[in-house]
Order: sequence, then C-alpha cells, then structure tokens
Amino acid sequence: MNRANLIGRLTKDIDIRYTQGGMAIGRFTLAIDRKMSKEKRQEAERNNLPTADFIGCIAFGKAAETLSNYVGKGNQLGVEGHIQTGSYENKEGRRIYTTDVIVDGFTFIDSRNRNGSDSEVQDQNYDGFFPVNNDDIPF
Repeated sequence: MNRANLIGRLTKDIDIRYTQGGMAIGRFTLAIDRKMSKEKRQEAERNNLPTADFIGCIAFGKAAETLSNYVGKGNQLGVEGHIQTGSYENKEGRRIYTTDVIVDGFTFIDSRNRNGSDSEVQDQNYDGFFPVNNDDIPF
C-alpha cells in the first residue's frame, strides 16, 4: 500500500506549468511541523536544528489549476496521495534522486483567492464536488 496523508503550509505559491497537450502540472512544497514538545522545539530552534519537514508535491490537471487559484504561500492544506520516486541527471552530470507525493485529493484548510480575500469555493463548478451549506449538516 502506498498512501500519504499530509497537512502542512505551502512554502511558496504553486508553480503551475502546462504540457504541450495543455495538461496543468502544479508543483509545491508543504512544510509539516515535526511533533515535539515545546521544550524540544525550543532546544532544536536554539541549536538551528529542523523543526519541520519539507515535502515536495505534484498535482495534475484540474486539481493543479484549482490549487493554484485558491491557495498560496502560507496557506494550510491537506493532501492525500501516493509517494513516487525518480531520478534525473543535472547539468553537471550528477544523478539526482527525487521523492514526491503525487496528489490524488486535497482539502482546503485555509485558503485565499488571488486577490487576497476569502475564497468563495461554493461559486465554482467542480466535477464531482458540490457546495454544502453547514446549516444543512445534522451534527
């Protein structure tokens, strides 16, 4: 089984590009805090040790476009997907190994649209999704 469920903050705006065929590919990094006590976190910060992990993620198609439109640097996002490894040669001829999470689904935890105001997700038409009024939920 290859599943990953992450909640983190975007380190920068999503880098979206399009293939020659027109498919969107969005790359982004999630900063995910490591679980540690307040004392351990303060000690790590004093010693310049990491307190978060930075996980590369890739979204394709409509998911990439939706994420690009509604989340940006600093926004919190939930991602579900699977891990994919790969490698390539850089310009110096060295082999670089990669590990990314391929996004299968996502949840907006904290989002803003491009002009900085709260996003109005319910006004958008998403295949397979529909708006839900919280007043209609019985619990």
